[in-house]
Amino acid sequence: MTNKMLPTEFLEKLNLLTPREQSYFRMMWGKSGVLYITARPGVAKSAIARSIAQKMNFRYMDIRLSMVDETDVGLYPHVSDIEGVKCLDFVVPRWAIEANKQPTIIHFEELNRASQSVRNAALQILLERQIGVNFKFNNTVLMMSSGNLGDEDGTDVEEFDSALNNRLIHIKHTLSFPEWVDGFAKDNVHKMIVSYLTAHPENLYKTSDGAQAYATPRSWTFLSDFIVSNFGVDAHPKDFLPSLREVAPGYVGNSAMKFLQYCEDMLNININDILNDYDRVALDLKKYNRDKNSELIQSLKEMDVSKLTEKQLGNATKFLKGVGEDELTAYLLFILDNNLDISKPKIKNFLLGFEDVLRTIKKINKPTK
Repeated sequence: MTNKMLPTEFLEKLNLLTPREQSYFRMMWGKSGVLYITARPGVAKSAIARSIAQKMNFRYMDIRLSMVDETDVGLYPHVSDIEGVKCLDFVVPRWAIEANKQPTIIHFEELNRASQSVRNAALQILLERQIGVNFKFNNTVLMMSSGNLGDEDGTDVEEFDSALNNRLIHIKHTLSFPEWVDGFAKDNVHKMIVSYLTAHPENLYKTSDGAQAYATPRSWTFLSDFIVSNFGVDAHPKDFLPSLREVAPGYVGNSAMKFLQYCEDMLNININDILNDYDRVALDLKKYNRDKNSELIQSLKEMDVSKLTEKQLGNATKFLKGVGEDELTAYLLFILDNNLDISKPKIKNFLLGFEDVLRTIKKINKPTK
């Protein structure tokens, strides 16, 4: 029996993968049967394959079978002369040659939406790991396939017979909101979209009857790319909201309305509202999450606290007592590091409002003997 154990170089990278990614990678590495994941459109079938490749330092190749013909998948005929006998073989596509040059994941997408000839060509590669007689894929070339659900997600698909089904490793791929955020969005999606969906995770995937555009992890990512490409990774709603009102429905359909309202709400409360009339905006502030608090704290950091009135400092205290403990600690450390004159009565009283937290900070920072 051939030893197919993972080499040390790959084992060391496995901890970079999420549990689901590890499972998919190990099934591909086993090379017995073909990993075949199915899911609704836009639920990160391609993204998870690409993520595995990136984290494991594999090249990623995406072959969308519904958009190619059989010659693109290794069935272009070639006649050669072997010992005076004309023989028919197949031309090896360039992508296959390139795949053998380095560790590679080849993802055959939309297997159940391809024509029969294309599907047969792809299955020969997936099952036999070779093209024609002479070309074989290296051991570090991994393969997987994916498809749609058919009636369940409104797509036209071909049903496989029992013999083929028995050669596939059928996995119904799902994507929870925490998986999407931790495995992808926090590093690849604009923080305002992540913030909105954190508050409303039910809108990560939201279809509408008859609507051409609808919300999926993929379409939210497309909308994020629009924001980042045109306005920057740190863009504020005031920068992109005018443009978004026009284009957002084209990306996420009816879900755009609630997202736009969320962005507008984020503009409605600023640090001056907090300092001058906290009691009026306190109830509205509860609608927002950590990102809005972080934005307000950053604005507070940019102000000279010593110039605030006692009333404003009192409102600042009310606000800060409602944020996360880590955010409050970070702000107090910022104040202390900026050599604020704490001998002034109003500043001293302001800091005494957080006496317990300051005592903890002092205890943590106390030098050991």
